[in-house]
This record gives sequence, C-alpha cells and structure tokens, in this order.
Amino acid sequence: MNKVGLGRLVLRVSAWLPLRVQDMLARLVARLVHLFGWRKLGIVHGNLAVAFPSLSRRETERLARANTREMVRTLLECGPAWHRDKAWIQHRIVAVRGRSHVEQPLRSGRGVLVLGGHLGNWELSILYGSLTLPIDYLYKPPRSAEVDRLLSGYRSRFGAEMIATGGAAMRRAVRKLRGGGALGMLFDQLPRGGDSVQAPFFGRPVATMTLPHRLVRATGCAVVMGHCLRVSRGWKIRFDPVPDADHPDPEIAAAAMNRVLEQVVRDAPEQYLWQYRRFEALPARERHSD
Repeated sequence: MNKVGLGRLVLRVSAWLPLRVQDMLARLVARLVHLFGWRKLGIVHGNLAVAFPSLSRRETERLARANTREMVRTLLECGPAWHRDKAWIQHRIVAVRGRSHVEQPLRSGRGVLVLGGHLGNWELSILYGSLTLPIDYLYKPPRSAEVDRLLSGYRSRFGAEMIATGGAAMRRAVRKLRGGGALGMLFDQLPRGGDSVQAPFFGRPVATMTLPHRLVRATGCAVVMGHCLRVSRGWKIRFDPVPDADHPDPEIAAAAMNRVLEQVVRDAPEQYLWQYRRFEALPARERHSD
C-alpha cells in the first residue's frame, strides 16, 4: 500500500472515532512526538519564541506540546469531515460569530473575499462555507496529481468549486467576485516568486502574498477573515472584518490582513500551524534545519 492509500485508510478509520477518542489519541501521539523528537519542532519553538517573547522556556514548551496535539486533532478530524454526512458536520458547528460581515455585501450584490490562515480546522472551514454559502476556493495544488484529485474531491463534495492557482485562476476569481459571489483562500503560505510584500506579523516583517490585494483592487469586493476554531463540543465559526484591506498601497493592505489574522491567532495560539517558517529569521538558539 502506498502513502496515499495508507492515508485514505487512516481517514476512513478516524471518520468513525468519536471526537473525544480522537482527542485522547492526539494527546498520545503528541507525547510520543515530543518524547522521540521531530525535525519540525525546532521551527515551532523558534516561531513561538518570536511571536511570544515574554513566555518562559517552560511556557513555550507547554504551548508547543499543545500545538502538536491540536495539529494531530486537525488531521484526525479530516476523517469525519470528509466522510460523514452534512448533518453530522452541521450538528457540531456549535456557534457562528460575525456571519453578517459576509451576508450583507452578498445581499447588495457585492463580491466577498473570505481569507483564512492555517488556524483551527481550515478543511472544515471549506466545508462550512460550501454548505451555507455559494462559495468557491482558490488553492495551491500539491505536486502529486493523485493527491490533488483526492483532496479536491473531498473539499468539493458539498458543491464548492476548487480553483487551482495558475494562469487562468486569476481571471476566474475576478469573474466570481465581480459577479457578486464569494471566494475563499488561505493567504498565510509563503508566496513563491515576487508576488509578495513585507508586512508585520507578531511584530516581525514577513513575506505576505499580494494576490488578495490584487483581487480586491480588481473587483472592489469586501474582505472578511473566516476561521473554524475547535471548542469543547465541536467547532465555532468566526468571521472578522478586515479594515484597510482595500487600501491602494499593497503593504498597508497586507499589514491589515496580517493584523486581523494575528488577533485571531492570539485567541487560540495552540491551534495555529507554527510548523511553517513564517518568519524570515528564527532566534539562533532555537534554529534547527528543516
């Protein structure tokens, strides 16, 4: 069995595990990861040291362990998210905050760009949007065509169209937004090439993609930050407005987007994907090869 086949098997098994059992399993895996080590832990510690410099080493380690547990939970939750029916998902969305920030522009015929970071369960964010809104998603396709087909099938199973970034993607995204529709995308990945500006994130300049700003300037759409955060009985959906996202200066607009993302991350720092090299330079004492 290849890696893709093994991954599909794990997802099918996890689909039928109660969430409390998934939590117990995630705690066990996190303990083993921190006991035996993992090459990404150095990046996690370095990022946390930059983002939360006032934390002691013990507090940073505690947050890193909690982060590993939450990332395992995110992975396990993809099982039920991608295999259970829509009623199962909707029942476990226990709260929705700020939905009017999306609904009001759409009612007036204005497109909405829903931005998100790798926070909470972004896969459930996609499914929630496709269950409750007419929304499509821009995404960066993986290198494997097989994995791309698999993920696109899971993510679009409730009707959302997945638009792979590339030459034609911008034109399709512009048409969607100009037509008064909703478009979602994750924007906190390190951009390739020169399509980025430096903008503050937790007090440090980081490379921030300018594609959202280009879409806003081309279409006049509204911009909202949307996330699905884990809570004790399931998940809560949170929408936040992004003031200055339409500023003509791309650096000011990128700073506004990073600022709202940072505010949400601070509310649930253990649920953010700190495994990315989000900051340009990590403290020397915490830097490890990745």
